[in-house]
Amino acid sequence: MLNQAVLVRGFWVKFLYFCRAKFAAVVVNGIRVSFFSNSIAN
Repeated sequence: MLNQAVLVRGFWVKFLYFCRAKFAAVVVNGIRVSFFSNSIAN
């Protein structure tokens, strides 16, 4: 039971790290800035 919980936690840590890396790539490309500019204009 404990090993399964550790594996699930490890999976989530990797998943969140991947999402953070993906979001950072979007920020670097400037997509986020244009998205927020459009949101503020509306």
